[in-house]
Amino acid sequence: MNDVQQLGEMLRHYAESESHKKQLFETQSQVWATRITELFGQIQQWLEPVQAPGLLEVSREAYVAFGPSTPVETSTFKTEKLTIVIAGKPVEFVPDVMGSSGQISLAVMGLTAARYGSISLVGLPDGEWQWRKTNGLKDPDTFVFDADFLALQLQSLIPRDRT
Repeated sequence: MNDVQQLGEMLRHYAESESHKKQLFETQSQVWATRITELFGQIQQWLEPVQAPGLLEVSREAYVAFGPSTPVETSTFKTEKLTIVIAGKPVEFVPDVMGSSGQISLAVMGLTAARYGSISLVGLPDGEWQWRKTNGLKDPDTFVFDADFLALQLQSLIPRDRT
């Protein structure tokens, strides 16, 4: 094989690997978007019995996920975000750009995690969701995310009478 043939062979292999990566990315993106849509549907279902105008409202809107390596202008991560407004305070579930191996995480904003912490939901491979509360350098606190856990978190936002 001469050098030109070898160059052609190398380019063919490269093209195959890039197209393979693109196909894998698209498949994982579909799974990512579907899981987020299902999660938001589940949250709406959980909160449906207690929704009331001005007290607890749930809404969803189209959203393009972006991050440091994926600017919003070029992001292909089209999904939605979910907002819960409880007693006038918004809590937003905002998807992060899909991580390696299709990792799903959502930033949960509006609930404080101590002083400088963050709260996120992480999609586990088994289909479950895990609530992660990170504060500083220590390992995050993790909890199973279900209807009762969400209700408990939202209860903390309801003003208490101090009589």
